[in-house]
Amino acid sequence: MSRRGRAGGAVRGPSSALTSFLAGLGVEPSAPLTTWGNTAALNADGTGAAGAGGDAPSGGADGQAHHLHLAHDGPMLDAGEPLDPAGAVTARTVEAGPSRVGEATPEYDDDAGADSDALDAPGAAKRKRRRGSVDSDDLDAPSVTRTASPAPQPNKGRAVGVPRGPLKPIGEHMLCGECGKQFSVTAYTKEHPAQRQTYLCIDCTYALGLDPFEKPKKAAKKKAPAKKEERGKVVHYEERRGALPLGDMCIELIGKCIEDVEQLGDIGGVNLDKVCKIISKSRRLTPETAALFYSSERQDLVMYDCTRLVHESYLTLARLCPNLTSLHLQLCGQLQTDSIIDWSTSLPQLERLELFAPFLVRKEGWIKFFETVGARLKGFLITQSPRFDLECCEALVNSCSDLTELRLCEVGKLNDDFLPVLAKLSKLQVLDLSSPSATLSDDAVIALLDAVGSTLVDLRLADHLDLSDAVLTVIAKCANLTRLSLRNTDLSDAALADFFRTSASPGFTHLDLEKGHELGSATLGALVAHSAKTLVELSILGWKDVGADAVSDLATCEKLEKLNLGWCRNVTDYTLKDVLDGSASVREIRVWGCNQLTDAVPRKKGVKVIGIETHSI
Repeated sequence: MSRRGRAGGAVRGPSSALTSFLAGLGVEPSAPLTTWGNTAALNADGTGAAGAGGDAPSGGADGQAHHLHLAHDGPMLDAGEPLDPAGAVTARTVEAGPSRVGEATPEYDDDAGADSDALDAPGAAKRKRRRGSVDSDDLDAPSVTRTASPAPQPNKGRAVGVPRGPLKPIGEHMLCGECGKQFSVTAYTKEHPAQRQTYLCIDCTYALGLDPFEKPKKAAKKKAPAKKEERGKVVHYEERRGALPLGDMCIELIGKCIEDVEQLGDIGGVNLDKVCKIISKSRRLTPETAALFYSSERQDLVMYDCTRLVHESYLTLARLCPNLTSLHLQLCGQLQTDSIIDWSTSLPQLERLELFAPFLVRKEGWIKFFETVGARLKGFLITQSPRFDLECCEALVNSCSDLTELRLCEVGKLNDDFLPVLAKLSKLQVLDLSSPSATLSDDAVIALLDAVGSTLVDLRLADHLDLSDAVLTVIAKCANLTRLSLRNTDLSDAALADFFRTSASPGFTHLDLEKGHELGSATLGALVAHSAKTLVELSILGWKDVGADAVSDLATCEKLEKLNLGWCRNVTDYTLKDVLDGSASVREIRVWGCNQLTDAVPRKKGVKVIGIETHSI
């Protein structure tokens, strides 16, 4: 961009050594001299003779005198003389640059008194008046009249033929979409507001009223996809509204501020359990907050997340709750062998123990506990205990012969050798042998159920893939059985249908038959015919071939409260309507994977339909 129209300012150009030397001696010019870029003081003929006595004739090579003007900023030759062959820097060859960013834009002299004929003369444009810079030594010089620079005007006729395309990298050249002139791309190059994919030079940017330094507006952030938990909430279209009871509001407030609570007082066992659930969800059950739930009067204690409790916490529990008869601890991974041994003596009335994930308890602790507690132990339910082996099982059966509840779920060392030992427990009512590392065989299970099946009320044999239809015959003989779990077992549709037709059970209340991929309408029809009057919870998740009509028959189950129809591909809106209309007690229906359901699925007040695919998209 040209700098010939640079406006005058208070910035001095470079001074020569002679000028600096004379200024140090106090030698000043007797008349104002020109500064860089200002030739106004020159004569019309370019000699500069008129003026002060700053002229110094010098002899040239041809013997003729040259007029040398000692300008304030350095020597200046006559206009008619040739340039110094050595390339000397003079006021005629060098012009001052811009002093501030943005001042290097061309200025237009719109003097109203300009002679039109002078514009036609050669070199007239070069002889236009330019403003001179004023430094501290020129303050006594006559002031130069400044003319206002008019704002650049946009080009009325837009450039034609300017190629469109993306903005080139900084430093490359492009054609202005307004005036058509070539310009260099900078970080402040703006796009033409009317012609997309064309860009403006700096002059046209200002002329069109655009600010080149304006920061581009940030695009609106896209909403992140909802988390799985949030998507799950969408499908619960039935939400109970209304004000919360005052008691529940107080309990929630206590749960939020549990660290500041010194004592819960006598709020009742039910409310204590609610508070424990609230703080367990956020994993705030610590050794300090756990003490709020201890009391010598408590007989039942349930803690839902003991992850942060340490070994000393379990010892304190036994000291402050010596009258416990039932203890249920979830996620008690830091429970150690010494704690179990201590409980056998410090909890003299303990009759039921339920533990989830007691990883660190060794077999010595289990054996010592069984031998000390003895026959008073009625319920022993553990899940995920990798150190519980056959020796522990023998100690349990020999010392605690009156057991009525036994759970050995997800016990890695459980195998067929355990079952003959367990057959000695003649009073068993609850038996859970689900999810071992190796599945049990038909013969071992049949022998066990022949021995203890007559008293069983609750039987769970989930995740035993090696079990076949043969075990159904002996299960059908369990006359008191009301709860049954055969989840993820390889049973046929015809055999399970015969089981329900021949079962001696008075009626099942809870049935878990998930992942029975071969099961279908025959089994479901026989199930409804057998237990329609007693069924409360049913899960047939994964029955992909079950018919819609068979599912509609569940409407005759008057006491049905929870139903899981996940991945039953034939379920439709009409099927769901039949169930909702027929069952007055239903409160929750899960329909994950039922892709024939639509937004028009029927609704019923007080019923949650969870898992409609169109609600989670």
